[in-house]
Amino acid sequence: MMIVYKTKAGLLIKLLFATVLILVLIIIIIEKSIPLLAVTITFSAVIVYIFYNTYYTIYQNTLTIKSGFLFNEEIDILRIKKVSRRRRNLLSGPGFSVDRLMIEYGTGGLVTISPDLPIQMMEHLKKINPDILIE
Repeated sequence: MMIVYKTKAGLLIKLLFATVLILVLIIIIIEKSIPLLAVTITFSAVIVYIFYNTYYTIYQNTLTIKSGFLFNEEIDILRIKKVSRRRRNLLSGPGFSVDRLMIEYGTGGLVTISPDLPIQMMEHLKKINPDILIE
């Protein structure tokens, strides 16, 4: 059975995006810049697209991490060594929250994600691979 975990939408990330958007819109109004308005609308549309297309899928022994057209990675769950829960972590990764899971796999592989149900996701991964160290 395939399970899909959506990305968590953190308040801090939403506020940051909204603040930047408002500041740019103020500059657009002051400068009356149509090209800047077009760039802002395009950039905002891309961010919204990526947000709604960021999710994490567990199917059989594979964790697929998808974030819009920017990031698409498959990880063999049997190669995952450790999953750590990190709060207020600003490391870059495919997710829209500062509450993240850090997944270490293979030889030096590391990815940070922000599922909306982190505990359930960690339990799901642990069921598939009981050797995963959960922190």
